[in-house]
Amino acid sequence: MSERLVKKVNVVGKGSLSVIIPKRWADALGLKPGDSVSLHFNGSRVILSPVGLAEQGVDMGILVELEDHDIALRKLIASYVEGVTKVKVRGDYKSVLELSENLRNYITNFVLIPKPDSDLHDIMFSDVKTDLQSLLKIVESTSKKFIDELEEGNPAAQSTYAEFYREYLYFLRSIKLYVADGELDPYEALDLVVSIEYVKELLDILARSTGKILRTPEISTLLELTRAAIGALLIQDVETATNSAIKIINILDGIACSSDICGSIKYLTMRMAEQILGRCIRNKACRCKYFFPKV
Repeated sequence: MSERLVKKVNVVGKGSLSVIIPKRWADALGLKPGDSVSLHFNGSRVILSPVGLAEQGVDMGILVELEDHDIALRKLIASYVEGVTKVKVRGDYKSVLELSENLRNYITNFVLIPKPDSDLHDIMFSDVKTDLQSLLKIVESTSKKFIDELEEGNPAAQSTYAEFYREYLYFLRSIKLYVADGELDPYEALDLVVSIEYVKELLDILARSTGKILRTPEISTLLELTRAAIGALLIQDVETATNSAIKIINILDGIACSSDICGSIKYLTMRMAEQILGRCIRNKACRCKYFFPKV
């Protein structure tokens, strides 16, 4: 449900103001008279959320049946990304241990609590809350490392991609937890999700490509731009990112692609640059420089 209302601000006592929310909103949030709410001010808006929603995590008693190994694995990954803290897995002891080992290829911060005499076992997802800015730098570093290794024909590239994928899943989980805590603006969260998806799609294309294709001159130029685009996309300095995006677009316009891989890289790099410009527009960081003619 998405709804918008304009309400008057009322005076309460000498030093406070209040705004009354509709009862249907309170009912949808499960709020009752006497309940506590969390207020988060980010400089431009106030976000209200029920106390305990984020603090308690998502513990929905999810049960994963181990009838199909791949489906069970995907359910566990989906549960992790959604912020679930505890999952019960039904299956024999040996199969659950094997599933746990495979899961570690995608997620490292979990604990398996196996029960040899039972067909029900627990998997607990633990979190060490990481500052998003620090996490962005880690993702950027791993992405560029992967591109470097792939271009050099280094066999370690696939291991680096696996490392990126683990960071990617952790990044998605972290964003949802930050939004649930009221510590991240939903618009910014959406931008970050779209950004990381562009980076993942680009690295997926590169991971499926061959060394022969990657050593062509046009691809080498595009890979250099890709490194710049990833750095610009994940940076928080909108002005610097915008300048980088404009340079990337200007160079991309002059590159003639003769292969599918080249065309895909060019397309995604262009979309990443557009994403940066969109963030610039929303934050009004480039209004005077780009939108208003100089007098």
